Amino acid sequence: MKKLILSLTIVALLVFPLGAASLAESQQEALPSVSTEEVHGNVPAQSTAAQAMTPALHALVLSMTENDLSYDPSDSEFLWTSLYYMLSLYGQMDERAEFTDDTMILPSEMVRDYAAALYPDVAQLPAIPAPISQRIAYSASDDCYRLARGDEGLIEVVVDGSQTLEDGQVALSGRMTALEDGSTLYTFQATLSPRDTMFGYIIDSLTVSA
Repeated sequence: MKKLILSLTIVALLVFPLGAASLAESQQEALPSVSTEEVHGNVPAQSTAAQAMTPALHALVLSMTENDLSYDPSDSEFLWTSLYYMLSLYGQMDERAEFTDDTMILPSEMVRDYAAALYPDVAQLPAIPAPISQRIAYSASDDCYRLARGDEGLIEVVVDGSQTLEDGQVALSGRMTALEDGSTLYTFQATLSPRDTMFGYIIDSLTVSA
């Protein structure tokens, strides 16, 4: 049974280095279809939108600010970079993940589950582009992705405000802070929509400011 063991109050989170041994193969992967009969994973029903989507927000804000990327789900480099961050930050807490000394091994089903929280209109995952191909790669032999493992980071994402809009969307505002002194590094605003996926929502838009 697919199960996400996810602590929604984590302070110190893992941020993985952007270099690793070359991993060659990639493939197109379909995202899980939206269904009223099946909910992937087990994010607690009592979780708020902010709690459930902290992994996705953290990954997007971090990947955008560290790599000077604009929010653009149609860009394969942006898509795979932010998905890599989400998997490397939070994939270790998913019981489907396996580990070697320096690598996480994630089944393709799990990767699609995480991607479904990040991008509203991506029917398939594109081929992994060159800039990210040494950090994450697909192996057809076991239908799994491999990511390099890394060290702890010293930042966190904090959601300060949440508002449910008339159309059912949720507007969130928050900041990325340094754990050492609590200083604000970036602020962000995001819009979410409810979705029948493992995380319960999907990100529709995101803006980040210094």
